[in-house]
Amino acid sequence: MAQFKYGLWLDDERKPSKNFCKIVDTYYTAKTYQDAVFYLANFNDDMRYEDLYISFDHDLGQEKTGYDFAKFIVEKGIGIGAFSIHSMNPVGRHNIEHLLTHYGYKYIA
Repeated sequence: MAQFKYGLWLDDERKPSKNFCKIVDTYYTAKTYQDAVFYLANFNDDMRYEDLYISFDHDLGQEKTGYDFAKFIVEKGIGIGAFSIHSMNPVGRHNIEHLLTHYGYKYIA
């Protein structure tokens, strides 16, 4: 049984990892910041943000990054269940992790 009901894989190039797929029941892939915001905005009434696990990439091939999406989550006070970061960008990875953990979000390494 998966640890989370829902997963959001944010990455413009890579497919979800096997580890990610193992801990979520169902997932959505967002290739852009806008896709990710759209996904959160369209959570239906039966879904709870606390059941959501997000895996972040930083560089999304556009102006907005995974860090911008992390800021969106914090600014809107969206209480996700947990997050991880699969980005290969060390500075972007650090910035996302620092921001979200600073605000009390659960990090899964």
